[in-house]
Amino acid sequence: MRILDRYILKIHLGPYFFGLAIITFVFVMDFIFRYLDLFIGKGVDFFIVLEFFLLSLGHMFALIIPMAVMPATLMAFGQLSSENEVTAMKASGVSLYRMILPVLVASILLSIGLVYYNNHLLPESNHRLLNLMIDIGKMKPTIEIKENIFSEAVPGYTILIREKDDKTGKIKDVQIFKKRKGSIPTTIIADRGTMIFKEEENILRFELEDGEIHEMPDPRDITTYRRTLFKQFTLNIHDTERSLKRTERSHRGDREMSAAMMQEKIKEIEKGMEVMKNHMHQVAARPVVTTIATVADEITNLIPEEETKPPVPEPELQRSQRKRPGAAEEQVLQVLENELNIVESNVNQIHRYGVEIHKKYSIPFSCIIFVLLGAPLAMRSGRKGMTMSIGFSILFFLIYYVFLISGEKLADRRFVSPWLAMWLPNIILGTGAVILIHRTVLETQVINWNRINPLKRWRRKG
Repeated sequence: MRILDRYILKIHLGPYFFGLAIITFVFVMDFIFRYLDLFIGKGVDFFIVLEFFLLSLGHMFALIIPMAVMPATLMAFGQLSSENEVTAMKASGVSLYRMILPVLVASILLSIGLVYYNNHLLPESNHRLLNLMIDIGKMKPTIEIKENIFSEAVPGYTILIREKDDKTGKIKDVQIFKKRKGSIPTTIIADRGTMIFKEEENILRFELEDGEIHEMPDPRDITTYRRTLFKQFTLNIHDTERSLKRTERSHRGDREMSAAMMQEKIKEIEKGMEVMKNHMHQVAARPVVTTIATVADEITNLIPEEETKPPVPEPELQRSQRKRPGAAEEQVLQVLENELNIVESNVNQIHRYGVEIHKKYSIPFSCIIFVLLGAPLAMRSGRKGMTMSIGFSILFFLIYYVFLISGEKLADRRFVSPWLAMWLPNIILGTGAVILIHRTVLETQVINWNRINPLKRWRRKG
């Protein structure tokens, strides 16, 4: 049996690496078309581009490795079936379960390796990639500033340009918002102008025409507002570096963390939410305590023998009761609404972390599902197994991917729980695979089309 196991695994290796190469090529071409203009426009060094590409392979392989399992299984078992080797093994007493076993064990080991990869290597790769993307984005900001998009490519400025000519640098309908620390908030509006990057001086220059400048030195005092009209105005933004400056962020997003890191983050958020809920209870209870104390004082004042002060006139008392509780209630509602929004945001963040945690395990598990699904499909296809392998692979991975993306969106919006959203594709395809294997072993049809088709049933009765 060991010889048979090695033989089946050997047949799988060639198709697997072939499928891996084809799928990787498709992903690489998508990468080139997506980032080529950015690299050329920014003038990024070749070795930086190579580093960016290698880091991008990190999240590519998280999908490519499971994707290659399906075509490899279909092609390998399709070859065994087309050359009647499956029939020969059955005649020798080797069941379908035994034929699948070596490939199934290999897929389990591959899944375990992918779980380790998703939790240790991929987060670091994604973190370094995002750091590099941010650093590249700061290079040569004239390329980063695009039409009809608020751009913050230049630190301390928000820039909106309606029309832009990259060849001449001409710009129209310009709005520049200056918000640097220690300087006066300024808004500059111009009908047209020219945007130039002075590389030797490290300056981004705006030569503007027919516009106005709005400033308010003291935002709390509207009398300090001033408006200046101009025919020509030049704005020089210094220290706009074109060369790449490497930086390191301490913050990590959900795709830059392992499952353990996200679980720790969830615990921190839950502790903060518990503190906030206790504070909300205290804030909500405070007006009740105040009202009870006020009523107790009023009752005390109504007792004749303990009267020490003249009674408050009834109309004035009623007015104070209407004003004070109303203002207090409004303040309490404002506080509760703000804190409730924070709690809702935290719950959404917990759901996003939950989705990423389950995704790190559900996608590797799909390797096992694709083996269980591909083997009986290839055997049932017989001589057509080789030709149908690509079609089946694309079909089932599209189904899996659509379920995965849809589940992620639904979980992020809290329509379904994160575990169900990420594991539902495996549950559906896994159930279908078990039924298909059982029917293949019994050599019966998965679906009896003669029973479903009413025309055939009518002809059979006739």
